[in-house]
Amino acid sequence: MKIFGGSIFATLFGVMMASTPLVAQAPSAEPGPSTLSHRIAALAGNESGRLGIAAQDLQTGQSISFSGADPFPMASTVKIAIAGTYLAAVDAGRLSLDQTFGRGRRAPTAARLMEAMLIRSNNSASDVLLRAVGGPQAVDAWLQKGGIRGQRMDRTIAKLVQDDRPPMRVVRSRYRDRHHRWHTRTVWVRANPGIRPAAASDARDTSTPSAMVALLAKLKQGALLGNESTNYLFDVMARCATGARRMKAMLPAGVQVAHKTGTLAGVSNDVGIVTLPNGHNLAVAIFAHGMRSDAERNRSIATAARLLYDGFSAMEHTAMGLGASR
Repeated sequence: MKIFGGSIFATLFGVMMASTPLVAQAPSAEPGPSTLSHRIAALAGNESGRLGIAAQDLQTGQSISFSGADPFPMASTVKIAIAGTYLAAVDAGRLSLDQTFGRGRRAPTAARLMEAMLIRSNNSASDVLLRAVGGPQAVDAWLQKGGIRGQRMDRTIAKLVQDDRPPMRVVRSRYRDRHHRWHTRTVWVRANPGIRPAAASDARDTSTPSAMVALLAKLKQGALLGNESTNYLFDVMARCATGARRMKAMLPAGVQVAHKTGTLAGVSNDVGIVTLPNGHNLAVAIFAHGMRSDAERNRSIATAARLLYDGFSAMEHTAMGLGASR
């Protein structure tokens, strides 16, 4: 396996014009021994926040990363690990996709909850499945057993979302109306609204880009689940309805993408499997942290995804390696 990435290059990257429509910004990827690594580094170096990027061609083993060993908040991309843990229990006969959760004829099946979790990123459905497998500790144990280092789950999704929002506090003030009568006004406001736990230095519920790619690779290659569960997982992920302006936004029409997004305050992620023109599976993890706006993070993810798609597509026509170091 060859790994690229590392330092930030001081090269200008002209495809990130904020005034240009997103769909018109697809960068070109000219073949060359260092083009892809330089372009990824230039993109990351021009952002106002942090970008973590990793990708691997699962057929050739070729890989690239930028800040690939740095932890980033996973947000809802952790739901892939929840799904994997549940499906592993299905393979072992402990759980089933047909079993229902709740009472009554309308009680959802695990399959319905799985689709809600991965397609719509439904948090309540995620926590139902999380409870069924034994909580965050069970997911963390499954990751460790599968040899995934650099990814951890510590909290329920409900707790993760709650911690991402500063607590509310009551502010009361007195005012006098036009008749000179006094009244009390009560307002709920966010305490310390400038503090965003997801943007702070918090190791909980984080993953390195390389760890996320390792998880995607092992899942896609059938190393963690049986064939039926593996196919089921990626069939559902291929129907992901969130993140239209992220990983898929600049890719050519018709490219197959099975992915999962994640969003918190100041955090936008998109990870998944992209099918290259030669039929190879490209495992991709892109984490965008900070920056000035959701739109900037989305553009960064979309641009990075197109760079990876074009760069890995060009590898079969150029010398393998792109200036790699082992």
